[in-house]
Amino acid sequence: MIKDTGVPRDLLPALKIRSNFSLIITGIRRYGKSTLLLQLSKTGFTNIFYLHFEDIRLASFENQDFARLAAEIAYRKPEVILFVEIQIIDNSELFVRQLLDDGHKMVITGSNASLLSKELGTKLTGRHFPAALFPFSYREFLAFNKLDST
Repeated sequence: MIKDTGVPRDLLPALKIRSNFSLIITGIRRYGKSTLLLQLSKTGFTNIFYLHFEDIRLASFENQDFARLAAEIAYRKPEVILFVEIQIIDNSELFVRQLLDDGHKMVITGSNASLLSKELGTKLTGRHFPAALFPFSYREFLAFNKLDST
């Protein structure tokens, strides 16, 4: 089943993904960061690795699971790695740093409070580009509600 990604967000064209760097998208909870990530995945990538760490199937994820995850990523050889809320896992910043050192392209999303409390961006200093997602713009609001601006 392909998930509907809704109204294309205005921020989408400005998002740049680079090797050895992580794009970190922050924003208020429930404002479409995961949906933006899915929209981004449809912009020309054919092989992505997407993992949402708030998925109940990952509730018992522990540090030793990073080795299994790294092996799966190595096996799949994705063009880009997309992680949602990875910062809820202890020591995730070390894993992200290792993936960057290995030359991967990565995008990470999380709420402002959760990313800042774990200081993921600080631990990736010089290795990330921040992007902030805000609530719908006027144009996005009109498109979502199928309204005309005239």
